[in-house]
Amino acid sequence: MSFANLAYRALESTNTQTRRLAYITILISTLSKGSLPEKVLLSRIARWSHENQENLSRYWTQTGYVNSNRRNSAGARYLELARNLGLITPISGEYRLTRVGLALNALKKEHQDTHFVLTNAERLFYMYLLLEKDADVLLTILDRIRSQPDIRLSSLQKTYQQDFIERLNLKGRLVQDERLKKELLDRRMRIELNWKKKARYVEHIVPPRLNWLLDLGLLDTKVFQHHQYHLTDCGVNFIRELPRYENNFYDIDDEWLSSNFWSITPSNLLKIQNLRPWKNLYEEERSKICKNLLREAISVFQYSSVPKISLTQVLFYMTIKMITKNYILVSFSDLKKWLLVPRIIDGWSYHVHLSPQENVSYIVLIPA
Repeated sequence: MSFANLAYRALESTNTQTRRLAYITILISTLSKGSLPEKVLLSRIARWSHENQENLSRYWTQTGYVNSNRRNSAGARYLELARNLGLITPISGEYRLTRVGLALNALKKEHQDTHFVLTNAERLFYMYLLLEKDADVLLTILDRIRSQPDIRLSSLQKTYQQDFIERLNLKGRLVQDERLKKELLDRRMRIELNWKKKARYVEHIVPPRLNWLLDLGLLDTKVFQHHQYHLTDCGVNFIRELPRYENNFYDIDDEWLSSNFWSITPSNLLKIQNLRPWKNLYEEERSKICKNLLREAISVFQYSSVPKISLTQVLFYMTIKMITKNYILVSFSDLKKWLLVPRIIDGWSYHVHLSPQENVSYIVLIPA
């Protein structure tokens, strides 16, 4: 991986109340039937939380509970997190799902007995999205836990500021892009100048991400309850496969996310065994599976009379379905390469229209 492809990835303005990723899934599900005003959306999330309080009590930790629909409540903080993750967007006073949010909605499992335990599909989806949006922060925390097993929360919060600044400094020396160098320098200076009360800032950064990592299966559940943090075997294996630079500096880029992420995550994070690599499949089997999933994707994602669907949605849907249901090890880059060859299915010709902006690339259907 080239230094030239690195980027600054961090979710800004996170809040200590947003500790359960399952609430994001419930928020997405609540918006699945259409847009809602903020007040109505918050009220429904709070009601769902109250109805599932016993469910949360059976989880490893009970933090992140939504108990109010006020604007500064935990529910409102989850709304902000979902916006920053690119899953929802406000339009004309109401919230609605984005293309990526619609992809998560299509992948979530209905009628779960334990809502706060993420499914394999959710774990894959959130792991990808959090690395894409927040890798610099997450990898700073993970690297400290890797190097100091059973570290306590107080120590982790005490060392975070300096760990993050060191990461920004190292990354700034490695990258070649002047705009990125300036962005990293500006971020470092804001931290050094503004974090006069370090504990106040860090409590909104470290605890929520520790809980996300727990939800994803990267942290040991037993010691977590005692405010200590130890990587699971899955966590150790996952970090071991990450691209690494000088001084154990871990980082990722878009190309790695599109390809290598999908090759290491199912076996290391989900412990899915006996996955068949895409490259080992004959074209006849590839075509059969992909055509079936494309038909499903059309029925799920085509919301207007215009015969086109978002390539981003199709890639999320097909990749995660193939891994979790068909046990085929495939990546975004594998499927994009396959889809770029025009296909005819059920009397329709499929053509990919690529854009420099990934989220506005489409698959267009033309009568054959």
